[in-house]
Amino acid sequence: MLRRAVAWLAVILAIVGIVGGLGVYKYNEIQAAIAASQSTPEPVEAVLSVRARKGEWSRSTRAIGSVAALRQVDIRNEIAGVIATVGFKSGDIVEEGALLVQFDVRQEEAALAAAEADARLAKITLERREGLRNSAAFNQQELDRAREEHAAAIARARNLEVIVDKKRIVAPFRARIGISDWQPGAYLDAGTLIVTLQGTAADAYVDFSLPQDDATAVRPGTRVTLSGPAVPDGTTTAEIAAEDNRADTGSRAVRFRAVARGFGETLRPGTFVDVAVSTSAPQPTVLVPLAAVRRSPNGQHVFVLIEENGKMRARMRTVTTGAVVGDDIAIHDGVTVGELIAASGSFKLREGLLVDTGATAASPAEVGVN
Repeated sequence: MLRRAVAWLAVILAIVGIVGGLGVYKYNEIQAAIAASQSTPEPVEAVLSVRARKGEWSRSTRAIGSVAALRQVDIRNEIAGVIATVGFKSGDIVEEGALLVQFDVRQEEAALAAAEADARLAKITLERREGLRNSAAFNQQELDRAREEHAAAIARARNLEVIVDKKRIVAPFRARIGISDWQPGAYLDAGTLIVTLQGTAADAYVDFSLPQDDATAVRPGTRVTLSGPAVPDGTTTAEIAAEDNRADTGSRAVRFRAVARGFGETLRPGTFVDVAVSTSAPQPTVLVPLAAVRRSPNGQHVFVLIEENGKMRARMRTVTTGAVVGDDIAIHDGVTVGELIAASGSFKLREGLLVDTGATAASPAEVGVN
């Protein structure tokens, strides 16, 4: 019995020794990990920072505009005929009254000469009949017939003059010629498109349409912003000159026409431009760089840089955004003016991360957001 008790005591002592040894080993291992972690510096991410600034925001909408010349026309022939002379080359600039196309009028000119001769003969006959007014040979009926024959002869001659004149087509205003392949000898049916003229005025029109809800806030005189590859320097402004008197029955959109001053030579008719139109009065807002706003499944957020215990840390802040213009975005809620925001490099940040801001980016000049 005593032997059995001694054996169990030995087993228990062995187990206690093993457990104690393992505990000491684990304790030493944990202490070593703590010491290693204390000797490793905290991760730091470098970002460019900028301070949120005060600006203005207004509700806006965008549309695709089409450039048009102040004066443009498709030249078509009113009377069929054979081209005798082409007075232009594709791409030329022609002055008002310059010859564009002369049709063959030899037949009409011959008929006109005959009609003018008939008119002269009818005039002589009329004068003779009137000279007999006080003689016994005077006949009122013959005088009336001579007067009407003279008037009819003059009308026939004038009709042929009009036909001859219509077969000579001239430029109605100073314009640039489009591309045309017509050559002398070609026969043209009435109404054939000969060439398109685009006026060379200093200004240009931009036509665009807005949905009926947005159109109610836009009037002639409203300034719009034009941008796109066709716009010199990338962006410019124009002024709405007219609005259509009805909405399109299919799309319910209202058409507007803006004038781009000084861009008649640089905006090519038919090209498209992006049109931005403000549809509300400017309102105060907070502006931050567009690169500062991050998107996640929980919504949009920015990282506000806050100094804690002498170190700068990133704190995630949910925000409500507004319109975008250039490199800026309006923040309606979540950020106040003057707070330091992570801009370039903010994609590397997470909540509480230590941040090295380096040099703070200079705030751009205060601009309105449209």
